[in-house]
Amino acid sequence: MSAESALPPAAAGAQRAPAFGSTVPAALDPLPDTAGPTTDPGAPVDTDTDTDTGALPDRIAREHLRLAQRQVGRIPLAYLLIDGFLCWLVVRLGLPLPALVWVLALLSVQLVRWLLVRGLQADQVADPRPVLRRLSQLLLGLGLLRVAMVPLVFSQPVHTEHYMFTLVYLGMIAGTSASVGGQLRPFVAYGALVGGSLAVAWAWAGGPAGAWVGTLIVCLLVVLALHLRDQAMGLRQFVKLALDNERLAESLRAARDASEAASQSKTRFFAAASHDLRQPLHALAINATTLELLATRQANPLIKDLSHSINRALAQSNGLLDSLLEISNLDANAVRPQLQVVDITALLTAVREEFAALAAQKGLALQLDLPDAGGGPVLAQTDPTLLRRILINLVGNALKFTARGSVTLRVLRPAPAPGRPAWLRLVVEDTGPGMAPAEQVHVFEEFYQINNTARDRSLGLGLGLAIVRRTAGLLDAPLRLRSAPGQGTALSLDLPPALAGALPAADLPGTQLVAPGMLAGLRVLVVDDELEIQRSLQGLLGQLGCEVHCAGGSAEALAGLDAGFRPQLLLVDHRLRGEQGTEVIQALQTRLGPVPAVVVTGDTEPALIQRARAAGHRVVHKPVQGQVLARVMLELVPGLASAVPLVRPAGSA
Repeated sequence: MSAESALPPAAAGAQRAPAFGSTVPAALDPLPDTAGPTTDPGAPVDTDTDTDTGALPDRIAREHLRLAQRQVGRIPLAYLLIDGFLCWLVVRLGLPLPALVWVLALLSVQLVRWLLVRGLQADQVADPRPVLRRLSQLLLGLGLLRVAMVPLVFSQPVHTEHYMFTLVYLGMIAGTSASVGGQLRPFVAYGALVGGSLAVAWAWAGGPAGAWVGTLIVCLLVVLALHLRDQAMGLRQFVKLALDNERLAESLRAARDASEAASQSKTRFFAAASHDLRQPLHALAINATTLELLATRQANPLIKDLSHSINRALAQSNGLLDSLLEISNLDANAVRPQLQVVDITALLTAVREEFAALAAQKGLALQLDLPDAGGGPVLAQTDPTLLRRILINLVGNALKFTARGSVTLRVLRPAPAPGRPAWLRLVVEDTGPGMAPAEQVHVFEEFYQINNTARDRSLGLGLGLAIVRRTAGLLDAPLRLRSAPGQGTALSLDLPPALAGALPAADLPGTQLVAPGMLAGLRVLVVDDELEIQRSLQGLLGQLGCEVHCAGGSAEALAGLDAGFRPQLLLVDHRLRGEQGTEVIQALQTRLGPVPAVVVTGDTEPALIQRARAAGHRVVHKPVQGQVLARVMLELVPGLASAVPLVRPAGSA
């Protein structure tokens, strides 16, 4: 039985991906941490330690202050009306002067209390405890003032006013439980003074019925105190939970930052390693192309075969380095799909011809299975360059890991689905060893390889399928894997069909051949601080017909301009002694105007790629193949491209 898993396309760089093959290179294994003891991230956190350090009491005090501020700020008008009503009741009992003095004292304390919290920001108070103590003292003062009126009121015979007075006092006691902001002690003190004096007064002056009223008042005070205690406990638990959540969020941020730092470290490692590996190959690649041009001029088959052999060896080395470069380009979001109508039949045929010799060498059948299109081409709307990269990676992987049998490139037309009618499905299927479900989960991760513990370089770095998945995400093309041990592997890609009546693009991506004199008359300023590379580029560009001036930095380049050299194209290395290529280009363009520029670099850091392209420069990576350099120069200099025919090798895609 075979297992099939649908892999939805991911945005470039959002998910990491790999190729067939088993372990991460030892050179990339993390070093053991010997700096000191570590903490298990999964260990439970003791949240009560904050009680000792002061974080929890401080947060609770701030919550008390915030609640008290909110409640006290709402009650000035209500208390004005209530205290006015109480004053009227006392006057009715025949105590007008005490009532007036008493209500003025109450309103004065209420005003001081309200002014204290008005405009207060609990989060900006350095220490909320003194403010809370001040509020508690003012509340205690209010309680004493209210207690002072109780004996005067109950010195009169019990009437209806006494019951009304009691109801208002009990209502204020209940309201105070909210205005203290969840603090139990201030409420108990206030309730014991006001409620206790009221209960005693009823028991003393009210007879048997008054004793019952006093008892009920005490019961009410106990219920309110217990309720407020529960509120205080709930507030404490809420604050502890908030602190725990903040600690968890902080640990998640730290883990995220560590992950991002590791990713950036990986990218910097790729950039440095790629630069150091590419640098010595750069001059060799330029010289190999120059050798090919000399062989063409002299019609010497021996030199031509030698140059082809060097180029083949360089191509194998470049393939490993270019995988790192492609990952960096995808990480930098420097790859943008250019959608157009593509002849899928022609593209698959070209890919098959490109790998035909390798398949024959391994004794494998490389087959092409196309649907019957009535004699017409099979067309899709996609980016031909990116699609070709995907197919080359898939076919190359299949040929690497298939020992016998065949590799088939197939085009299917699945049944239309809602929202996706008549899509095309490209399948690369092999008769190789297949993969277990556990391996299928990891096969699209970077550097993951199956059955390559010896790290055989001929089997790649384990980046092929990583690039495939990210590139498929750019094309919005769902990628699927179907495999089982001993039953081979099939990888499929779904593409949208071209619109009815659309015509395919004239050319598919391929490699342009160089010819002697093809850039005749082009003035090029080369800026590189290594003499060997200067000589190599001067030899190649001279064979192409260019007029070349070489400089080791901006000072020499500007001196060349002063001497009268006016370049039509700038070819500048990125890493120069004491300066960067983009800085040199800016200095030269200040003098020359908008002269097209090419940044030559061995770095693959995404930030570098983004900066250079944002400035409008083309970026080519070492080792630069002569064919690639010539094509870039043709594209950048108007007039040359139309004058020089584009020659492609037979079977190129």
